[in-house]
Amino acid sequence: MTSTPDAASRLFAQHVPFAPTRSQCFDAARLIAESVLGSEPEVSCVIGIASGGIEPARPMADYLKAPFHSVTAKHNRCDAPWQQATGDVEVLVDDTLPDRFGGTVLLVDDIAGTGATFSAVTAALTGRLDDGAAIMSAALFRNRGCARPPDRWAWTVDDWVVFPWERPHHGLTQPLPPLRRVSAP
Repeated sequence: MTSTPDAASRLFAQHVPFAPTRSQCFDAARLIAESVLGSEPEVSCVIGIASGGIEPARPMADYLKAPFHSVTAKHNRCDAPWQQATGDVEVLVDDTLPDRFGGTVLLVDDIAGTGATFSAVTAALTGRLDDGAAIMSAALFRNRGCARPPDRWAWTVDDWVVFPWERPHHGLTQPLPPLRRVSAP
C-alpha cells in the first residue's frame, strides 16, 4: 500500500457532466495506443488503474500486443459528482503483478483529476523497474486543474465526467467535442 498526499484541485464548471459513449472511449484508447507506438523503450506491458482505468487499458494492451495487468488506487470518498479529490491515494498492488518490469510500462486511467493517482502508482512501481525501464501515463481525460498531467490524454475537461462503465447518471449530460488528436505536455 502506498499513500501520496496532493493539494491540487480539480476544476468543475458544474454545468452538466460530460458523458462519453463506450465507442468514444474505445476510439480514444486506440488513438492513445497509436501515439505510443515506437516509444523507446518499447511498451512492454499496460497496467490499468482500477477501477476506471481497466476499460481503456484492455484495448490499449490488445492494440499494442502487450500483457495487461491492473493495480487498485483509491482516493475519492464516494461516486458523487463534483467532489474534490482528497489527494490521499491508497495503492494496492496484488501478488499477481510481476516482480520486475522492463521496457516502458504504460499506466492507464480513465481521468487524471489532479495527477495524484499516477504519482502514487508510479511510486508504488518504481522499485520493480529494471535498469532502463520507464513508466508512461495515459488517461482518456485530463481535468483542466490537473497539476501533473499524464504523458498522453484525449480530452481536457472542466466538468465532471460520467463514464459508460459507471453507475448511470440520471440527469442532463453534455456531449464531447470530436477527438482530433492525442495531447501531451
